[in-house]
Amino acid sequence: MQADLGSPVTGESIPVHYAYVARYQYTDVVVRNDNFLRLSAFTDRYQTAGACYIGSSPIGSMIGYLDRLGNQIHRIRITEPHEQLILTAVGEVHLTTDAPTVADIPLTSVTYGLEADEYLTPSPLVNPSSVVAATIAGNHADTLLDTVRNVNEWVYQQVRYQRGATSVFTTAADVLESLVGVCQDKTHLALGMMRALGIPARYVSGLLTRQPGETHAWLEFLHPDCGWLAADPTRGVVIDTGADYLKFAVGRDYSEVPPVTGSFVSRGDGHLDFATSEVYFDRESISLVDAFNLMGSTLL
Repeated sequence: MQADLGSPVTGESIPVHYAYVARYQYTDVVVRNDNFLRLSAFTDRYQTAGACYIGSSPIGSMIGYLDRLGNQIHRIRITEPHEQLILTAVGEVHLTTDAPTVADIPLTSVTYGLEADEYLTPSPLVNPSSVVAATIAGNHADTLLDTVRNVNEWVYQQVRYQRGATSVFTTAADVLESLVGVCQDKTHLALGMMRALGIPARYVSGLLTRQPGETHAWLEFLHPDCGWLAADPTRGVVIDTGADYLKFAVGRDYSEVPPVTGSFVSRGDGHLDFATSEVYFDRESISLVDAFNLMGSTLL
């Protein structure tokens, strides 16, 4: 399947730099640690990735590759014994500041090719049939864009943002029942509702460029003529302008594109102790030291 559709967006683009750091702690010595990182900027019509650097402490062996959707994956394998792991990523990306010109289309005339099928059918955390009851939110619109806006706004208004109420295993159906969650959960529910209405939609992992912190989640829906377009049910935004988003990876839901996944060999347990990121609009360069420094006083 091709990674994107539609012609490039013309207009201004601006260079930005980003830094990400995560620290994992273990209750006993780890003798082998194997991780997959999705922390490199995606390249599409709206952003162009520049240089990216990935690091770890302890240092490990690393390979990088592109998957079938255009996601850049880095695999790091560490064999030095350790009780703490720090993963860092920095990079440069040019972000388009102009929004595309998008014509609305009657839903009755929207058709998609076979490449869209996987974004209409169930995925591990999003089963469209489980959230059909909620799609009434989009049934009052006759066009593609109005339907997307209605669904996006409904989730934005009805699902209360609350940390700690859900987990990485929470499904779209769970979110519909509880009506609480974080950006990942709001995105999953909106994905399911759009798919149930016949609109292909996929999960996006990345950063909010003007809000330091952990990674953010939003979605993209497929327009037959304009390709993948962004919608964010956490912020109530559809087809954003102003370079507010920096995309890392896309997939059917979170289970396919977490920022970091991996496994380790140890007699103890492990957990994510700290993670944060920052995007810079006023820098000429960046290094892994900048990512490491984001931990600040937490190193003490």
